[in-house]
Amino acid sequence: MLHRTSLSPADINHHLKNVGLADDDDISISETALLIAAHERQSNSIDRYRDHLANLVQQTDDLLLQINESVDQLALNDILTTIETVLYDIQGYKGDTETYDSLENANLISVIERRKGLPIVLGILYLHIIRSLNLEQPLVATGLNFPGHFLVRISYRKKHVIIDPFERGKVRDTPWLRATLKSFMSDQAELRAEFTQSVSNRNILLRLQNNIKVRLIEAEEPEKALKVLERMLLIAPKEPAIWRETGMLQAFLNNILAAIDTLEHYLLIEEDHRGLMEASHMLQKLKAQLN
Repeated sequence: MLHRTSLSPADINHHLKNVGLADDDDISISETALLIAAHERQSNSIDRYRDHLANLVQQTDDLLLQINESVDQLALNDILTTIETVLYDIQGYKGDTETYDSLENANLISVIERRKGLPIVLGILYLHIIRSLNLEQPLVATGLNFPGHFLVRISYRKKHVIIDPFERGKVRDTPWLRATLKSFMSDQAELRAEFTQSVSNRNILLRLQNNIKVRLIEAEEPEKALKVLERMLLIAPKEPAIWRETGMLQAFLNNILAAIDTLEHYLLIEEDHRGLMEASHMLQKLKAQLN
């Protein structure tokens, strides 16, 4: 983890490379998201935003002590209500329903400054607070593999709830999950166990970056989308799908030598045959252009 007043792009790339090599449990989602945000905004310091994250935790701890001096006697509802008070009432965070597709909603620094953002960024704030609280009983929070809308599962003393950070931490039940899934996918979609499975810290960061990449592609800014994919490769260098997508975009941008190197690496590490044919065909086409 970096603790410098001044940051350079090289510092950030070095950190992201370390994230790519790290065990998942050792990855700090909030720290990495701040560094990525600083890189996107060309900021040279994230100290004030680190301080803000620390303050969120301190305010939550202080309020919990006011509820019950013995933190060991706190109920899950006490904790959820306190986080809601700190994030949404004291700090004024909210889900951005008016400019939902703005790139600022996926940048943690911008979200901190504007106090509004996407579900996944508000979820990162939730995860940071919960994982930093000083409680005697373990409080566990994980992001979920739910399509189209980032949710957080919180577990405490054998109780489990799924909350929606975009809607003030509202608890979401099975009927809501089923209805939301159908609205996002199709009326035939069924709520399967995989949609409520926990996702890794690394995959949360990738999902955040994917939000940015998709918006850039929709805005017809492929060069910027490629930079996002390159960051994703630093975070997850063993993920074949990212290598494939990066190579294809490099080919689209006529970066022939880079695309050849990227697709050759993809073919070496891909174990799923479904993507191999298209990538192999593209690789042959690119090499033919060099002759």
